[in-house]
Amino acid sequence: MKLTIYFDGSFWCGLIETDETCYQAIRHVFGPEPKGNEVFDFVCQQLPKLLNQPAVSTTKSSKQTKKLNPKRMQRLINREKRQPVLSTKSQLAMQEMREELKSARRLKTKAQKEQLAQERFQQRQEKKRQKKRGH
Repeated sequence: MKLTIYFDGSFWCGLIETDETCYQAIRHVFGPEPKGNEVFDFVCQQLPKLLNQPAVSTTKSSKQTKKLNPKRMQRLINREKRQPVLSTKSQLAMQEMREELKSARRLKTKAQKEQLAQERFQQRQEKKRQKKRGH
């Protein structure tokens, strides 16, 4: 069994990994930075309760009954830990607003490019007409 305490951007979390009968990973959120006695109390009191709970399957479909390799599971966990964490509603709203502005800017630049291409086409057509008239 291994307990890893890390800061995920907004909260201190503990990641418990067991490899007894099957690989199991449990995430526990401590909140503010835990002191030594808080970690010790967690290990003595809450951890046995968490380990005795039935494991929750996180697979998305029932077709996937294949056992995951522990190294692959560890890689997936580390990949998720590296993801940036958006913790507040205001940050989520700001991100949505940025995305909306980005899409509006893309539409605007696309329209400008089309307008410029149309103007160039009209200039070429006018030039052809002038040549044909012989002036």
